Amino acid sequence: MPSKTYSEEFKRDAVALYESSPGASIQTIATDLGDNRNTLQNWLKKYGTGARTNISTTSDAPSSASVTEAERIRQLERENARLREERDILRKAAKYFAEETNW
Repeated sequence: MPSKTYSEEFKRDAVALYESSPGASIQTIATDLGDNRNTLQNWLKKYGTGARTNISTTSDAPSSASVTEAERIRQLERENARLREERDILRKAAKYFAEETNW
């Protein structure tokens, strides 16, 4: 599988997202961005300030300053694909169980 290449701006935005999300873990942020946890850790070592904000936000959405519009679209597309897959699985399960009761 070919390795992904990211721009420096994307890497810095990912680090800023992690540092501005006080309740989020490295694994959570990496998964949301479609990266490996170790990749994000390497970016944190290279671009990170070592400080995380202590401000708690009321919403789960990242601040608009830390995530570009293109990244947000990418996150939403990924979530949309996951939700469609879950929907399809549930449809298949419902169909299977509906056929099973017709005896």
